[in-house]
Amino acid sequence: MRMPMSLFVVSALLFVFGLGFVVVGAREARRTPAASAAVPATPVTPIATTKQIMQAIVSPTSTAIFQSVQTNVTLKGTEEIFPRSDEEWALLGAQAAALAEAGHMLMGEGRALDRGDWIKMSQGMIDAAQLTLKAVAKKNPEDVLAAGEIVNTSCDNCHERYTRQ
Repeated sequence: MRMPMSLFVVSALLFVFGLGFVVVGAREARRTPAASAAVPATPVTPIATTKQIMQAIVSPTSTAIFQSVQTNVTLKGTEEIFPRSDEEWALLGAQAAALAEAGHMLMGEGRALDRGDWIKMSQGMIDAAQLTLKAVAKKNPEDVLAAGEIVNTSCDNCHERYTRQ
């Protein structure tokens, strides 16, 4: 009879201590900020100018998107151009991703010409590049063509507002 009573006492003590640990842990979790919030952000210093980003990233990647799907009609007939292999689709996806990331770079401190239209138009370019990425994921040439038109419109709108220098 002594053994079951001892087992009951030990179990009850473990239960009580367990509850205590849960309560203390919950209180500490509320007091301590999350680990990710405690890590200071690494400062980012821009290296490339806006013009360099446009020349090295935006222009070649947008051109790759524009030229990836086309229909050429010649005396020899009609030629349909679009990515055919997995490698060609992957390369087009990389071009679209780079274009989207360039949009983020253009919104950065020291590059954004203003916090209004410049940001909206850079976001428009990012959105258009993301549409291209979705079309690439589906391997759908018609959707790539439609997304390319949106990329082109985002470029035209920005260049109309902010003339090239």
